[in-house]
Formats: sequence, C-alpha cells, structure tokens
Amino acid sequence: MSELQQTFSRTQQILSAFGQGSDSMQIIYQPSAISPYDRVQTLRFYGFITSLRMRVDINSMVEADIPNLDADTSRTERLTALRDMEWKSPRKQISFFIKTSRLGWQPVFDVSLLNRLPYYQVNLLPYLTDNVSFDTSNDFLLGAQIVDVGYGKLSGTDRVLIFGSVREEITTLPTDSKEISFAQPYQWTVGSASQVILPANPNRQQVTLVNRSLTQEIFINYGSMAELNKGITLMRGGGSYEINFSNIYRGAISAISASNAALTGIEAV
Repeated sequence: MSELQQTFSRTQQILSAFGQGSDSMQIIYQPSAISPYDRVQTLRFYGFITSLRMRVDINSMVEADIPNLDADTSRTERLTALRDMEWKSPRKQISFFIKTSRLGWQPVFDVSLLNRLPYYQVNLLPYLTDNVSFDTSNDFLLGAQIVDVGYGKLSGTDRVLIFGSVREEITTLPTDSKEISFAQPYQWTVGSASQVILPANPNRQQVTLVNRSLTQEIFINYGSMAELNKGITLMRGGGSYEINFSNIYRGAISAISASNAALTGIEAV
C-alpha cells in the first residue's frame, strides 16, 4: 500500500535588529536548510511570510518636518509633500534584497529612515506582495542592509527592528517501496580507470555513496563506464549521493577519479 504524501507546518518568528555599526548584510529570513549535494530532497521546506513589520527609532538627525497641508490641497499635492518628506528630508536608509541559489543578491525595495518622534512602524509585506503572504522557495533568502545616502549610517541610539512571522511547510514524498530488510556496506579505492562499483541488482531499494577523499572528486555514472568531469560529482571531503524510492535505479553503477580516492557506501534491498 502506498504511503500518502504528508505536509507538516510550523510557524517561525522573524527578528533582526540594526544599530550603530550595523554595516553588513543581514539575512532577515531563510527557510530551513537542505544540503546542496542532495539530488532528490525527501524533505522540502517552503516559507510563507505572513507578517513583516519594521520599528524605526532614529535620534541622530533633526526631526523630519510634517507637511502643513490645507484642507483644499489636491491629492497630487499631498502625495508630493509626503514624497518630499520621506525622500528629501535628512534621512537614513535601509535596502532590502532577495537571493536564490541561481542568482546573487538583487535589490527589491528601499525604505527611508526618518526621525519621527518617538518612533514609528512600517508594514513591509506590501513591498513584497499584494497577497496575504509572500511565498518563498527552499533556496530563497531575504536580506537587508543599512545604506549611507549622504547622512551616514545608524549612530548613537538609532535602532531599527524588523519582526514578523512565517509559516513553513515540510512535505514528505509518498513511496510504494517495501521496508528495507538488509544493507551491505562497501569500500572502494577509485582510480583513473573507470570501474563498476555495483553490478545491476533487481532487488535494490537504496544506494548511498560518500566520497571520503579530502583531495579528489569522484565521478559517478549509471552504466558500466564513468568519465572524468562528467556525470554525478561527489565533492571531496564528504560529497554524497543517494538512490532511493524517489529516483530508483537498479542497473550497474560505475566510478572514476583523477587520482586514487576512497569511496564508501551501502546497498540496501
């Protein structure tokens, strides 16, 4: 009988503080980490940011002037006055960035930090989405950095606090595999000539391979012939690869390395 896919959820808090000397990029949110060497992920973490707010307490500059608007001031004039107060007054700035495994830090929005006594809060979620939550992938990062826009960075008792909450979901994949009853451990020395490390096995349910060499990569291939710099790369110092119910393969497996390298593993049936 097949196992049903199950999804488990939990709520995580977001909390990051900036003060004097906060110059570098801070990661505001990152979903639970998954090893980048895993080809097939049996646990997948996704984030849904449901609340993101910022408390701003700036005292190192003069207080920003509140626009004096008449009752008959047009909407355009009101928006212009508010824009000028936010972006033309003495101010600090915090910039927000996003990143994935395929693309480095990319700017998404900036927020001016003004002296508005005693302090004020900003709802940041609308900067990311018009929906009730901002959905993230498992390789997503949200970061923020204080930027000097001519009035310096945070100093004295200046404080910026970012807080919120995110719902994370963990999905387990279904399987039709029977329970593993036996596993055979192996150890190989892989060299510059391709070799079959495991012959075909019609009863195979799992194979786990680990590169124990600290100096050499090992290259794995399905079939009887592996080639250098091709196929599945097991990185030096513990790079691993697993065959299981979600990517089952029962044929021969071969390996090669530029120089002698220690490879260990198991095959389960």
